Amino acid sequence: MISFDVRFIKIVSDDTGHEHRACQATFKVNATSLCAAAQQAESDFCKQKSVRDWTVFADVIELRTPTALPPAWAG
Repeated sequence: MISFDVRFIKIVSDDTGHEHRACQATFKVNATSLCAAAQQAESDFCKQKSVRDWTVFADVIELRTPTALPPAWAG
């Protein structure tokens, strides 16, 4: 399994109309793929916020993978 850092971001505008990125939650997820990590993080976020749809609180999900993968993953 690979460890992924996941952030849920809300885009908000200030009083001058400029957009800023506000982090709503962060998770560390262990998964076999990027897709699986996103699905697990979405589920965790919804449980934490007691909602069915994470887009109520966030606009974007950011997933960061490890910078160096072991040789078996290098393909």
